[in-house]
Amino acid sequence: MKVRTLILIFIVACVILFAVLTVRFTNYSLEKTFRESSQNSFYLLSFVVNYLYQHEKVVEKTVIEKLREKIIAVENGMLPRLQNNKDIQGVWIIEEERVTGRTDYGDAEKDIISFYRKNLEGKNVHTLILLDGKPFFLVNSSRSRGEVLLLSDASGIYGIQIEQILDSLIASSGLRYFAIIDMDNTPRLLSTLYENFLPLRGAGEHIIETPQGEIFQIEQSTDDGSIIAGFEMESLNRIVRNNNMFLMLIILLFVTLEGVLFASYAKFERFRLKKEREINKFKEISVLSTGFAHEFRNSLHTLSLLAKELNEKNKEILLDETSRMTTIMDSLRLLSTKEVKRDRVIVLELMNESVAVLDHILTMSKVVIHMDINEDTVIEGNRPLLVAAFSNIIKNGVEARARNIKITSNKKGRKIHVTIADDGTGIDPSIIDEIYDPFFSKKKEGMGIGLYLTKKIIEAHEGKIKCESRLGKGTTFFIQIPGG
Repeated sequence: MKVRTLILIFIVACVILFAVLTVRFTNYSLEKTFRESSQNSFYLLSFVVNYLYQHEKVVEKTVIEKLREKIIAVENGMLPRLQNNKDIQGVWIIEEERVTGRTDYGDAEKDIISFYRKNLEGKNVHTLILLDGKPFFLVNSSRSRGEVLLLSDASGIYGIQIEQILDSLIASSGLRYFAIIDMDNTPRLLSTLYENFLPLRGAGEHIIETPQGEIFQIEQSTDDGSIIAGFEMESLNRIVRNNNMFLMLIILLFVTLEGVLFASYAKFERFRLKKEREINKFKEISVLSTGFAHEFRNSLHTLSLLAKELNEKNKEILLDETSRMTTIMDSLRLLSTKEVKRDRVIVLELMNESVAVLDHILTMSKVVIHMDINEDTVIEGNRPLLVAAFSNIIKNGVEARARNIKITSNKKGRKIHVTIADDGTGIDPSIIDEIYDPFFSKKKEGMGIGLYLTKKIIEAHEGKIKCESRLGKGTTFFIQIPGG
């Protein structure tokens, strides 16, 4: 039992370990695939965008120089003309906290000024940003008082190539921001789905926490700055969570299944051991009863010879009793081999005979028998064995100091239900499940086989027996046997 239990526990542990390792390996594979996909997108994007950026750098330099020349006009009070310039989509004069100016993209003004404050303030620099999917130059220049910020359409240089590349990668790879920055960390190109969000962590791969979730950032150094790309991890995390949940459900299912199997196995083992003990005891009883029957038969033979010396009345009684005991011993022998001969038996006659067997004991103990049995009730059974079974139950009531024993019978369907109730001392609830065990007895002179044989006789007739008892309130046996 212990070895098998250990084997079951080992199997459960192996299943759990296998499931855990499967979860970890699957998550590792998912994360590895995500990283490789992000790296491929990064290298493709950085190569193409950087190529475009470097290819148009000469033209861009010329455009930026012209824009800076226009900024000088602001020094000479030419702001209105600058605002109306077709090449300028926005101009602002910034003096400390005061910002004046206008833009054709008024709804983006707040973000533009915020971007300026975080990345361009105090620097004579320019950057390439995307507004509504179009590339724009954002040029900052210091002046005697404050700074001038210009927004100029860069479509003439870059067209929509950068926009198309970024949009396709955002749609396919989970790209959330992309930037090219120079040596002093000023963005030369920035596209982001977050509000001016561009964390710098140094070259390498980083996982960054944001209010919108985790970001997997790749940062690569170049000769004149860095290229940065951030990829959202929510889709990966969602897949990992679902994967973990699914695999945990599998673990739970396996553990539950193993638990049910283990419980069933343990229950079966208890049942098997009980039956094994019962069979062994039954074998002992069979051996004892066989030996006892042999000796008892010899004694009965002697008694039958002595009966010839008695008067006719006592001789008849003694011969009837020896004949009945011989029949019982033969029936018990047949019971041990499961071969029980059956005949039609009237229940009332059966109960009268069971009581008659105990007439002397009942008279001595002053026990009154009450019967409520239909005269027509019939069962198929072995009369001597059933007499032995019912008389044994009645005798137990007498030994429990009962003063009244009530025997009732009724038919329900094809079953005959017999109830034998006494008002004796009752049975201790702690041992009521053991009263049918062979050799179990609380009586000083009891052998503990009476109720065991009673149950075997009832079961040999395809019947059932049940006992209910309360200390000081008496005991009731419920017997159910197929009708005749």
